[in-house]
Amino acid sequence: PWPTGDLLGHLGTSLAPPPGAAMSSALVLAVYVVTFAVGFPANVFTLAVLASKCRRPRPAPPGHGRPSLAALSTAELLLLNLTLADLLLLLFLPFKMAEAAAGMAWPLPAALCPVANFCFYSSM
Repeated sequence: PWPTGDLLGHLGTSLAPPPGAAMSSALVLAVYVVTFAVGFPANVFTLAVLASKCRRPRPAPPGHGRPSLAALSTAELLLLNLTLADLLLLLFLPFKMAEAAAGMAWPLPAALCPVANFCFYSSM
């Protein structure tokens, strides 16, 4: 039942992608595009709301001359950290979109591949 001949001779000889690779990369690209189109504006809006809340002055306590800036609550600080992590992921998502559009082969300069992948996956 074992095939005869060189068992490892066929590795690396075929450059054709697997049969479902085109559909798979198209699906990945579609998910990336929708994620970026929805996530980037939503996270920028959330960051703007949290920044404006942080800049809003609180009333001055009795006996102090000027009002101080409002402090973020613990939940708002957690939301700010999550928003910044999401934005980091979304800023490197276009690189992954280019990869998916090229059939999951890296089309950009080779030196950029490990940097983009590190930033993309470290923000998850």
